[in-house]
Amino acid sequence: MTSVPEQRPRTESLDHATLVRDLVRLGVPRGGLLMVHSSLRSLGHVTGGAPTVLDALLETLGPDGTLVLPAFTYPLSRDPNFVFDPRHTPSLMGAISDAGRRHPDARRSLHLWHSISAIGPLAETIVTAGGESAWDAGSPMCQIRDHDGLYLLLGVPYQNLTAVHLSEIELQVPYRKPVRNRRTMRRADGTLAPLVSVGCPPQPGHPGSDFNRLGQRMEDAGLVRVGEVGNAIARLLGGHDLRRAARELYERDANGFLRQDGLVTPLAYGHTLESARGEHCVADPTRMFGAE
Repeated sequence: MTSVPEQRPRTESLDHATLVRDLVRLGVPRGGLLMVHSSLRSLGHVTGGAPTVLDALLETLGPDGTLVLPAFTYPLSRDPNFVFDPRHTPSLMGAISDAGRRHPDARRSLHLWHSISAIGPLAETIVTAGGESAWDAGSPMCQIRDHDGLYLLLGVPYQNLTAVHLSEIELQVPYRKPVRNRRTMRRADGTLAPLVSVGCPPQPGHPGSDFNRLGQRMEDAGLVRVGEVGNAIARLLGGHDLRRAARELYERDANGFLRQDGLVTPLAYGHTLESARGEHCVADPTRMFGAE
Protein backbone atom coordinates (compact mmCIF):
# COMPACT_ATOMS: atom_id res chain seq x y z
CA MET A 1 0.00 0.00 0.00
CA THR A 2 1.09 3.59 -0.50
CA SER A 3 0.14 6.62 1.50
CA VAL A 4 -2.25 8.76 -0.54
CA PRO A 5 -3.52 11.70 1.54
CA GLU A 6 -5.53 14.16 -0.49
CA GLN A 7 -7.31 17.43 -0.03
CA ARG A 8 -10.83 17.80 -1.42
CA PRO A 9 -13.94 19.92 -0.87
CA ARG A 10 -15.85 19.11 2.30
CA THR A 11 -19.57 19.25 2.89
CA GLU A 12 -21.29 20.29 6.11
CA SER A 13 -23.04 16.95 6.65
CA LEU A 14 -22.08 13.42 5.63
CA ASP A 15 -24.58 10.95 4.23
CA HIS A 16 -24.37 7.24 3.48
CA ALA A 17 -23.34 7.67 -0.15
CA THR A 18 -20.52 10.08 0.70
CA LEU A 19 -19.12 7.72 3.31
CA VAL A 20 -19.18 4.79 0.87
CA ARG A 21 -17.44 6.92 -1.75
CA ASP A 22 -14.71 7.92 0.70
CA LEU A 23 -14.20 4.35 1.95
CA VAL A 24 -13.88 3.02 -1.60
CA ARG A 25 -11.47 5.82 -2.48
CA LEU A 26 -9.36 4.93 0.54
CA GLY A 27 -9.11 1.32 -0.65
CA VAL A 28 -11.52 -0.67 1.54
CA PRO A 29 -12.02 -3.77 -0.64
CA ARG A 30 -15.29 -5.44 -1.50
CA GLY A 31 -15.35 -8.90 0.04
CA GLY A 32 -12.57 -8.08 2.50
CA LEU A 33 -12.04 -8.80 6.18
CA LEU A 34 -11.85 -5.49 8.02
CA MET A 35 -11.46 -4.52 11.68
CA VAL A 36 -12.36 -0.90 12.44
CA HIS A 37 -11.32 1.31 15.35
CA SER A 38 -13.28 4.53 15.10
CA SER A 39 -14.44 7.87 16.40
CA LEU A 40 -17.84 9.10 15.25
CA ARG A 41 -16.98 12.57 16.46
CA SER A 42 -13.95 12.80 14.17
CA LEU A 43 -16.04 12.30 11.04
CA GLY A 44 -17.99 15.52 11.53
CA HIS A 45 -21.78 15.61 11.37
CA VAL A 46 -23.17 12.35 9.96
CA THR A 47 -26.83 12.22 8.98
CA GLY A 48 -28.26 9.33 10.98
CA GLY A 49 -25.22 9.02 13.24
CA ALA A 50 -23.38 5.77 13.99
CA PRO A 51 -25.87 3.43 12.21
CA THR A 52 -25.22 5.32 8.97
CA VAL A 53 -21.47 4.77 9.32
CA LEU A 54 -22.01 1.09 10.09
CA ASP A 55 -24.24 0.65 7.05
CA ALA A 56 -21.67 2.41 4.86
CA LEU A 57 -18.91 0.08 6.07
CA LEU A 58 -21.09 -2.98 5.40
CA GLU A 59 -22.11 -1.76 1.95
CA THR A 60 -18.50 -1.06 1.00
CA LEU A 61 -17.45 -4.57 2.06
CA GLY A 62 -20.47 -6.15 0.37
CA PRO A 63 -22.20 -9.44 1.30
CA ASP A 64 -18.98 -11.45 1.00
CA GLY A 65 -17.06 -9.14 3.35
CA THR A 66 -16.75 -9.41 7.12
CA LEU A 67 -16.69 -6.41 9.44
CA VAL A 68 -15.12 -6.67 12.90
CA LEU A 69 -15.43 -4.08 15.65
CA PRO A 70 -14.03 -3.93 19.19
CA ALA A 71 -16.67 -4.50 21.85
CA PHE A 72 -14.38 -3.98 24.83
CA THR A 73 -15.98 -3.59 28.25
CA TYR A 74 -13.28 -2.16 30.47
CA PRO A 75 -13.30 -0.32 32.87
CA LEU A 76 -16.83 -1.64 33.55
CA SER A 77 -15.59 -5.23 33.69
CA ARG A 78 -13.03 -4.47 36.39
CA ASP A 79 -15.87 -4.48 38.92
CA PRO A 80 -15.68 -7.86 40.76
CA ASN A 81 -19.50 -8.04 40.58
CA PHE A 82 -19.58 -7.49 36.81
CA VAL A 83 -21.73 -9.95 34.85
CA PHE A 84 -20.88 -10.15 31.14
CA ASP A 85 -24.01 -10.38 28.99
CA PRO A 86 -22.95 -10.88 25.34
CA ARG A 87 -26.33 -9.66 24.10
CA HIS A 88 -26.73 -6.58 26.27
CA THR A 89 -23.39 -5.44 27.73
CA PRO A 90 -22.47 -2.35 25.70
CA SER A 91 -19.24 -1.78 23.88
CA LEU A 92 -17.33 1.04 25.52
CA MET A 93 -15.31 1.72 22.35
CA GLY A 94 -17.57 4.42 20.92
CA ALA A 95 -20.88 4.78 19.14
CA ILE A 96 -19.90 3.02 15.90
CA SER A 97 -18.61 -0.07 17.71
CA ASP A 98 -21.76 -0.25 19.82
CA ALA A 99 -23.94 0.11 16.73
CA GLY A 100 -22.11 -2.91 15.36
CA ARG A 101 -22.70 -4.88 18.54
CA ARG A 102 -26.44 -4.20 18.26
CA HIS A 103 -26.70 -5.17 14.58
CA PRO A 104 -29.12 -8.12 14.20
CA ASP A 105 -26.51 -10.20 12.33
CA ALA A 106 -23.65 -9.49 14.74
CA ARG A 107 -21.86 -12.27 16.60
CA ARG A 108 -19.79 -11.54 19.71
CA SER A 109 -16.81 -13.31 21.21
CA LEU A 110 -16.85 -14.33 24.87
CA HIS A 111 -14.12 -12.47 26.67
CA LEU A 112 -14.39 -10.48 29.86
CA TRP A 113 -12.47 -7.38 28.71
CA HIS A 114 -11.70 -7.69 25.03
CA SER A 115 -14.70 -9.14 23.22
CA ILE A 116 -15.24 -8.28 19.56
CA SER A 117 -18.32 -8.11 17.35
CA ALA A 118 -18.33 -9.44 13.79
CA ILE A 119 -20.81 -9.28 10.92
CA GLY A 120 -20.43 -11.30 7.74
CA PRO A 121 -19.53 -14.77 6.43
CA LEU A 122 -16.46 -15.17 8.69
CA ALA A 123 -18.16 -13.82 11.81
CA GLU A 124 -18.94 -17.13 13.52
CA THR A 125 -15.51 -18.58 12.72
CA ILE A 126 -13.75 -15.55 14.14
CA VAL A 127 -15.72 -15.00 17.34
CA THR A 128 -15.69 -18.69 18.36
CA ALA A 129 -11.94 -19.18 17.77
CA GLY A 130 -9.54 -20.01 20.57
CA GLY A 131 -10.17 -20.32 24.25
CA GLU A 132 -9.75 -18.10 27.29
CA SER A 133 -7.24 -15.63 25.86
CA ALA A 134 -8.07 -12.63 23.69
CA TRP A 135 -4.48 -12.35 22.47
CA ASP A 136 -2.89 -15.77 21.95
CA ALA A 137 -2.28 -17.58 18.66
CA GLY A 138 -5.77 -19.10 18.54
CA SER A 139 -7.74 -16.03 19.61
CA PRO A 140 -10.39 -14.13 17.64
CA MET A 141 -8.01 -11.16 17.43
CA CYS A 142 -5.30 -13.34 15.91
CA GLN A 143 -7.75 -14.79 13.38
CA ILE A 144 -8.15 -11.34 11.86
CA ARG A 145 -4.43 -10.66 11.57
CA ASP A 146 -3.49 -14.14 10.38
CA HIS A 147 -6.15 -14.09 7.65
CA ASP A 148 -4.33 -10.92 6.47
CA GLY A 149 -7.36 -8.88 7.40
CA LEU A 150 -7.18 -5.13 7.10
CA TYR A 151 -7.27 -2.63 9.95
CA LEU A 152 -8.98 0.71 9.53
CA LEU A 153 -8.26 3.55 11.95
CA LEU A 154 -11.18 5.88 11.32
CA GLY A 155 -10.43 9.16 13.05
CA VAL A 156 -8.20 7.63 15.75
CA PRO A 157 -4.39 7.21 16.06
CA TYR A 158 -2.33 4.02 16.12
CA GLN A 159 -2.60 4.16 19.90
CA ASN A 160 -6.02 2.52 19.34
CA LEU A 161 -4.60 -0.30 17.21
CA THR A 162 -4.95 -3.14 19.72
CA ALA A 163 -3.64 -5.68 17.18
CA VAL A 164 -0.15 -4.55 18.25
CA HIS A 165 -0.81 -6.45 21.50
CA LEU A 166 -0.79 -9.64 19.41
CA SER A 167 2.81 -8.92 18.46
CA GLU A 168 3.72 -8.05 22.03
CA ILE A 169 2.43 -11.44 23.20
CA GLU A 170 3.96 -13.30 20.25
CA LEU A 171 7.33 -11.64 20.84
CA GLN A 172 7.05 -12.34 24.59
CA VAL A 173 7.78 -8.81 25.69
CA PRO A 174 8.80 -8.81 29.37
CA TYR A 175 6.36 -6.09 30.41
CA ARG A 176 3.14 -8.07 29.71
CA LYS A 177 2.24 -11.24 31.59
CA PRO A 178 -0.89 -13.41 31.32
CA VAL A 179 -3.46 -13.04 34.10
CA ARG A 180 -6.58 -15.21 34.51
CA ASN A 181 -9.72 -13.33 35.50
CA ARG A 182 -12.82 -15.04 36.86
CA ARG A 183 -16.23 -13.43 36.53
CA THR A 184 -19.75 -14.46 35.56
CA MET A 185 -21.52 -14.57 32.19
CA ARG A 186 -25.23 -14.45 31.44
CA ARG A 187 -26.30 -17.05 28.89
CA ALA A 188 -28.95 -16.41 26.23
CA ASP A 189 -31.55 -18.21 28.37
CA GLY A 190 -30.85 -15.90 31.32
CA THR A 191 -28.92 -18.38 33.45
CA LEU A 192 -25.49 -17.55 34.85
CA ALA A 193 -22.24 -19.39 34.17
CA PRO A 194 -18.59 -18.92 35.14
CA LEU A 195 -16.44 -16.97 32.69
CA VAL A 196 -12.66 -17.21 32.78
CA SER A 197 -10.65 -14.87 30.55
CA VAL A 198 -6.92 -14.44 30.17
CA GLY A 199 -5.62 -10.92 29.71
CA CYS A 200 -2.07 -9.60 29.46
CA PRO A 201 -1.99 -6.34 31.39
CA PRO A 202 1.23 -4.32 31.59
CA GLN A 203 3.53 -4.96 34.52
CA PRO A 204 4.18 -2.31 37.20
CA GLY A 205 6.45 0.43 35.89
CA HIS A 206 5.16 0.21 32.33
CA PRO A 207 5.78 3.70 30.85
CA GLY A 208 2.77 3.61 28.51
CA SER A 209 2.47 2.47 24.91
CA ASP A 210 3.63 4.32 21.83
CA PHE A 211 2.04 2.42 18.94
CA ASN A 212 2.21 5.63 16.88
CA ARG A 213 5.92 4.98 16.47
CA LEU A 214 5.24 1.69 14.68
CA GLY A 215 2.42 3.22 12.66
CA GLN A 216 4.46 6.20 11.47
CA ARG A 217 7.29 3.87 10.45
CA MET A 218 4.79 1.88 8.39
CA GLU A 219 3.49 5.06 6.77
CA ASP A 220 7.01 6.16 5.95
CA ALA A 221 7.61 2.76 4.32
CA GLY A 222 4.47 3.10 2.17
CA LEU A 223 2.59 0.31 3.96
CA VAL A 224 -0.45 2.38 4.93
CA ARG A 225 -3.09 4.10 2.84
CA VAL A 226 -3.90 7.46 4.40
CA GLY A 227 -6.83 9.63 3.37
CA GLU A 228 -9.95 11.38 4.56
CA VAL A 229 -13.34 9.86 5.28
CA GLY A 230 -15.48 12.85 5.97
CA ASN A 231 -13.41 14.95 8.37
CA ALA A 232 -11.67 11.89 9.85
CA ILE A 233 -8.13 10.96 8.95
CA ALA A 234 -8.39 7.31 7.93
CA ARG A 235 -5.52 4.83 7.89
CA LEU A 236 -5.80 1.40 6.25
CA LEU A 237 -3.16 -1.30 6.74
CA GLY A 238 -2.77 -5.05 6.36
CA GLY A 239 -2.37 -7.64 9.09
CA HIS A 240 0.67 -9.35 7.56
CA ASP A 241 2.41 -6.02 7.04
CA LEU A 242 1.67 -5.07 10.64
CA ARG A 243 3.09 -8.33 11.97
CA ARG A 244 6.31 -8.01 9.96
CA ALA A 245 6.80 -4.35 10.80
CA ALA A 246 6.21 -4.96 14.51
CA ARG A 247 8.78 -7.76 14.60
CA GLU A 248 11.34 -5.65 12.72
CA LEU A 249 10.86 -2.74 15.12
CA TYR A 250 11.11 -4.94 18.22
CA GLU A 251 14.24 -6.72 16.97
CA ARG A 252 15.77 -3.31 16.34
CA ASP A 253 14.63 -1.83 19.68
CA ALA A 254 13.14 -3.88 22.53
CA ASN A 255 11.45 -0.68 23.76
CA GLY A 256 10.02 0.09 20.34
CA PHE A 257 6.37 -0.14 21.47
CA LEU A 258 6.92 1.97 24.60
CA ARG A 259 6.87 5.69 25.26
CA GLN A 260 10.24 7.37 25.46
CA ASP A 261 10.47 10.06 28.15
CA GLY A 262 6.69 9.84 28.53
CA LEU A 263 6.06 10.98 24.96
CA VAL A 264 4.05 9.51 22.09
CA THR A 265 5.31 9.83 18.52
CA PRO A 266 3.42 12.60 16.66
CA LEU A 267 1.76 11.57 13.40
CA ALA A 268 2.84 13.45 10.30
CA TYR A 269 -0.52 13.75 8.56
CA GLY A 270 -3.60 15.55 9.89
CA HIS A 271 -4.31 16.87 13.37
CA THR A 272 -4.33 14.69 16.49
CA LEU A 273 -6.49 16.16 19.25
CA GLU A 274 -7.34 15.04 22.76
CA SER A 275 -10.77 15.12 24.38
CA ALA A 276 -12.52 13.40 27.26
CA ARG A 277 -13.32 10.61 24.77
CA GLY A 278 -9.69 10.02 23.85
CA GLU A 279 -7.60 11.06 20.85
CA HIS A 280 -9.03 12.04 17.49
CA CYS A 281 -7.31 12.32 14.10
CA VAL A 282 -9.01 14.91 11.92
CA ALA A 283 -8.45 17.01 8.82
CA ASP A 284 -10.08 20.14 10.28
CA PRO A 285 -10.35 20.54 14.08
CA THR A 286 -13.25 22.98 13.67
CA ARG A 287 -15.40 20.30 12.02
CA MET A 288 -15.37 17.75 14.82
CA PHE A 289 -18.91 16.98 15.93
CA GLY A 290 -20.41 16.65 19.44
CA ALA A 291 -19.55 13.93 21.91
CA GLU A 292 -20.21 10.31 21.00
